[in-house]
Formats: sequence, C-alpha cells, structure tokens
Amino acid sequence: MSSICAGTLALVALAAACSDGSGGLTAGASGSSSTGNTGSTSGGTSPGAAGTSILPTAGTAPDSGETAGSSTDMGGTPAMTGGTSSGGVSAGGTGGSPPDGAAGTGGSTPAGGLRQGPFKMLVLSTTLEFHHDSIPACLQMLKDLGMAAAPERAMVNGLGADATWTVDQINPDNNLMTDPNYFSEVSADNLAKYEMMYSDNPTGPVFTNAPDGANKKLVFQTWFGNGGAWAGQHSGTDFENNSRWPWWDDNVAGGWFTGHDGDGTPGTLAWQPQYADHPILKGLTSPWNTSDEWYVMNRDIEAVPGFKILAKVTVSNSSQPNGSQPRPAIWITENAKGGRAFYTIRGHNQKVYAEPEFRQLMLRGILWAVHRLPGGN
Repeated sequence: MSSICAGTLALVALAAACSDGSGGLTAGASGSSSTGNTGSTSGGTSPGAAGTSILPTAGTAPDSGETAGSSTDMGGTPAMTGGTSSGGVSAGGTGGSPPDGAAGTGGSTPAGGLRQGPFKMLVLSTTLEFHHDSIPACLQMLKDLGMAAAPERAMVNGLGADATWTVDQINPDNNLMTDPNYFSEVSADNLAKYEMMYSDNPTGPVFTNAPDGANKKLVFQTWFGNGGAWAGQHSGTDFENNSRWPWWDDNVAGGWFTGHDGDGTPGTLAWQPQYADHPILKGLTSPWNTSDEWYVMNRDIEAVPGFKILAKVTVSNSSQPNGSQPRPAIWITENAKGGRAFYTIRGHNQKVYAEPEFRQLMLRGILWAVHRLPGGN
C-alpha cells in the first residue's frame, strides 16, 4: 500500500473514531523499516497483527560520542520519560485504535484497567563481549513462564488466564555483524508485533555496531516511548555501556555495570520500605538470603529521575569498593506513554533460573511491565 493511501486511511480512521483493537505499537524511524525475523525461536507473525502504522520520517540519529546523562532524544526530540516521543501515529483497521500506550499483538486495555490477552516477547541475547552460559536457561525460563500451565502463575492472585506470551529470539550470531540483514528484527514494522523486548544477558555495543545501528536505536526509542515494555537481568546492563547510548541509560536501564563480586557471593536482598507492598514483590520473601555475582553500577540508580528501587542487596563480604553498603538490586521505571522497564542485577549462574523465588520475581516483573499484573495498573 502506498504511503499516500495509508495516510488517507489513517485520517479516515481517526475522523470516524475507529481503531484496530488488536493493539500494535508505533515505532517510527528514518530510513528502511523492513521487517525481519531471522533466528526466531517461535517463528512467524501471530494472528491479529497490529494495525497499519503511518510513520513520519524520524529525526537525526545520535552521535555515538554524546555525553552521558543527556536528556534529549536524537535531533533534539525531548527524552521519552515525561517528554514527547518522536515517531508515528497508529492508524487501525476495522474496529478501534488501541488506547494510549497499547503495544504488541493480541492485547487490549479496558478503560481504566489492565491490558488483557496474550502478547509476544522479543528476546535479545547477542554477546559481543562476555558470554554467559546461563543464556539458554533464562530463555527456557521465559518460555515456561509464558505458558498458561506454568505453576508460578497460581501464586499471582487474579491473574488473567489469557495473560500468556510467546517468545521469539533475535538471531544472536555475532558472526553475521557484517551482513546488512543482521539485527533486522529491530525495525519499526517488526517491533510493532511485540509488547516486550527482553534482554537475556546480552553484552557489548549490540545496537551501536549493528548495520544502520543509529537508526535502530531511534526505532527502539520510539517504540518504547510509545508504550513498549523492556525487562532484563544481570548483563542487560553490561550493554551499550560507557555512554555509547545515553538515552538507554537515562530512560530504560538506569546505568551500566562497572564491577561485580565473585559468582556465588552471599547477599541479602531487602525490600525498600516505601515499595514493600508493590505488586512485583507481593508474596516474595524479604529478607531474601541468596547468592550471585552482584553487580555494581556506574552511578546511583536511585538518583536517576524516574527510577524506583524496589530492593537493595547487602553483600557483607563484598570485594568491591564500598561494596558492603546496600546497593540497588531490583528497579523499575515508567514513561509518560506507559512504557515500562523492569530489571534485576541477579542472573549470572544457570542455577539462579531454577530458584522458585527468582522465577516468581521475573514472572511478576514481566507482567507488570506489560500492564497485566493485578494491582499493577
């Protein structure tokens, strides 16, 4: 369909107050927005795909040398948290445009309530630096938790039976970095099929080094700024570090990893008093005595605007400078359009992904990020 025809349909749809109830998140970007799904584990586009997206040309991509802490998007667009997002207008097909912030395929949002229905998750696990052998264990956990029969779901009171998800994976083969189709899954059209991108221990400048990487950053920014969800664990913050992508640090991850205690170091997690009743933490044990390779971040995440620290860990025998002081271990953020991010520093070792408490935490964090956790709207 030509862009002129698409634009006409969009105007007609808006004027008639019609929309596509299947959801779908607009992700605008300059340049190519062709779809790709190389390396998908589940394959294919699910029925009820998102409505047509009318996407204007986006602003200028960032300079990789931009200083840390920048609060603006590319080309001077205000940052997504509390600001105006660059990108397109969603125009639905038959039957109604999704509410503000709706994302991905299959979900819907009743007025004033949680989103409903199944959704799709896109998993990023590309490693350009350290490679965790726990990546497959996390991927399997994500697939398990997404199924209606997952036993962990029985502990979430009031959870909709259809609040399930399926998992696709971005091709993690970094030997394809010079292939122009590498990382093609990150396009405006393809991201519109997903409500969540999940970082399963990726490392290094994955976006920066990808073909057309600056534009792909802008695609993700627009998608997240229009209500997309992100979740991740552990080396999800050993990623695009050293100010390679300041917007990511300021609006999604909170910062980047700079050091860690040895794997298996004992630590005690405790909920922050003001968030002890947060639905992500409901039913979980505090204090939580466990062990991991505890990360130290480049800055105090608690001081980054828009971020909430749900839990801190105390590592009494830490090898890190000032490491015995409580440090952030679980945090969240949400932008003006309902785009949410959830992260924990845990997740180095394979055995972590079999821990019942950890699996319950990740289930709740994911459901909160996609607006399906009871009590989390």
